Order: sequence, then structure tokens, then C-alpha cells
Amino acid sequence: MVILNAALLSLIAGLATGLGGGVVAAFPRLDMRIYDTLLGFAAGVMTAIATIGLIQEAVTLGNIPVALLGVAAGAALLFGFDRWLPHEHTPLSFECTQPMAYRRGVLLFSALTLHNIPEGLAVGTGYAAEPRLGLLLALAIALHNIPEGIAVAGPFRACGMPRRRYLAWAFGSGLSEPLAALLGAVFVTFFGAVLPFSLAFAGGAMLYVVSDELIPESHSHGFEHEATFGFLSGFLLLLALSQILT
Repeated sequence: MVILNAALLSLIAGLATGLGGGVVAAFPRLDMRIYDTLLGFAAGVMTAIATIGLIQEAVTLGNIPVALLGVAAGAALLFGFDRWLPHEHTPLSFECTQPMAYRRGVLLFSALTLHNIPEGLAVGTGYAAEPRLGLLLALAIALHNIPEGIAVAGPFRACGMPRRRYLAWAFGSGLSEPLAALLGAVFVTFFGAVLPFSLAFAGGAMLYVVSDELIPESHSHGFEHEATFGFLSGFLLLLALSQILT
């Protein structure tokens, strides 16, 4: 029952990414000002999660060398994935008006899926150790998964993807969490040893996407101030949530 409850809690938290996709779908028209603000907001959220969340926790649970190695490995993986993804138009089942936006959406989906794995492990191991701790972790993760869904759905909508498709991508980015929670609850002892590295690994992947994709793109359409305001809003929101929920 403990294992099942941990997986269900993490599933609910993971599916909150779909709410973020719903926010993007709610805008009748996603003009560049709104798009850049949302990208800036997502960048702020991801920076806060990566630094004051994932990497700081990796240092706390492990040590500096493990955290450094994890960050470098996560960034290297996303760099390799970035190089592997085609930069030109690729055949899709819909008319893609902005191929680079599609690329950006795939990169964000990949980084957030990687990031959701240690989150799921945290919920699973936390719930197995203390159900109340697992519940608090799941609540915190669900809240910050909403802007992550915005980060995934925004670029896909900008490239012309149909609504049902980008909503499915947003929901899908959170599905790695319950699988990881199930494994974490079953193998608490084993995953306790690799959790610091996996946290830092996800943090490095997220920082790569923020620096290489989100910030440059959000500043490329003449709405730099809106993007910066979005970044600061996202960072401060996650900073406040991290204090409230701990």
C-alpha cells in the first residue's frame, strides 16, 4: 500500500504539468509579448528549481564533487541532444510554422522529463520513510510543475502544433515521476546512494536549456523587459514556495 500511495501521489504531481499546458491553451492569441513573458517566467522557475532546489539538495545529501559531476553530466547530455536534434525543418504530422520553436519544445520536454525522475524518486523515498514528508513533497512538486507545463506547451503552440497535441506533450513530461516514485519506494536504500548525483544531473540539464534556449529566445523579439520581468517573477515564486512548503 505504501508503494502504491507513493506512485499515485507522484502521478498527481506529475500530471500538474498538464495544467500549465492548459494555461497556454487558454490564451486566444499567443502573441510574442505574451510568449516571451511566459518563456522568461519558465526560465526563472527552472533556474530556481535547478539552483536552490536540485543542486543545493544534491550538495546537502552528497558532496560538492558529486554535485559538480552531476551538473556537468546533465549539461553534457543536453548539449549532445541539442547537437543531435535537426536544426532544419523535419517532416511532422502538422504544418510547423517555426521549426526552431519545435526543436526548443523537444529540448524542454527532454530536460523536464530528466528533472522529473529525481523528483519522483524523492516522493517515493520520502513517502516510504514518512508519509507526511512524501505528501508535502508531492504538493510542492505539483505547484512548480504548472509553470513547467507552460514551458513545454508554449514553444509547441508557437510552431503551430494543434492544441490536443501540445497538451499531450505537457501532460507527458510529468509521467516519468510516478515511474520513478514507484522505483524509489521499492528501492529506497539503493536510490538513496545515487539520488545526489541524479538531482545534480537534472539541475545541469535544466541550466543548459535555460541558458542556451530560453533566455536567448525570450530576448530575441524586442520584449526583453517583459521577458526579464517574467524571469524574476518565476524565480521569486519558486523561492517563496520553497520557503512556504519546507
